[in-house]
Amino acid sequence: MQKSSYEKKVLLYSGGMDSWLIDKIWKPDVKLYVDMGTKYSQEEIKRLPADVVVEKLDLSKWEREDKIIPLRNMYLIGIATNYGNEICLGATAGDRVLDKSPVFADIYEQLLNYLYQKQHWTEERKIKINLDFKRYTKAELVRFFVAQGGDMDEAFSSSFSCYTPEHGKECWSCKPCFRKFIAFALNGYPFTEDIIDRNVSYIRKEILPLIESGTYGRKQEEDEIMQVLSFYK
Repeated sequence: MQKSSYEKKVLLYSGGMDSWLIDKIWKPDVKLYVDMGTKYSQEEIKRLPADVVVEKLDLSKWEREDKIIPLRNMYLIGIATNYGNEICLGATAGDRVLDKSPVFADIYEQLLNYLYQKQHWTEERKIKINLDFKRYTKAELVRFFVAQGGDMDEAFSSSFSCYTPEHGKECWSCKPCFRKFIAFALNGYPFTEDIIDRNVSYIRKEILPLIESGTYGRKQEEDEIMQVLSFYK
């Protein structure tokens, strides 16, 4: 392939709220989904737009009970470099994992640029790992999208990220579901009573004890969670 063919922006795309919104705002040249063989992969794949490139890398046997896959983003970025030089991770302000951190991005960029220096099989390439959206909370990302003329109903209904889908629908009782709930609640989305009840129950049982003990570890997000709970007393 010619060097110019790599001058593309690649978004690691799951179809979840973050990557769905970033796609509309950042406008990548390539949306890349990596099927990791998780229990929720097939539900994500069913909802992918037709222009999403799908690759397969089965990491499911290393998925922990808390759904963390060690080194996940290192693997995914490595695959994404086959499609372009600028790789965007759907990282937001509430993400604590180190493979979505600026330090990780800097170190991994250096490694990739070392490996992609000019040699017998390639011309020199310069890889950039884009974490521009890490400055925003999920709620701020929704607000930014709407301010640019985006439709919040479309963003809510078209994005999907759930660890334990029920009959093809979001469970609203898991980490990605409740974080999506918080983001849209802060932007005035009109939820059904069932979704409100499920999320508030999950937050009070699973999240509030962590906040009260000081172990949740996301100050700005904690403030947003408490604000949303005040809506639904």
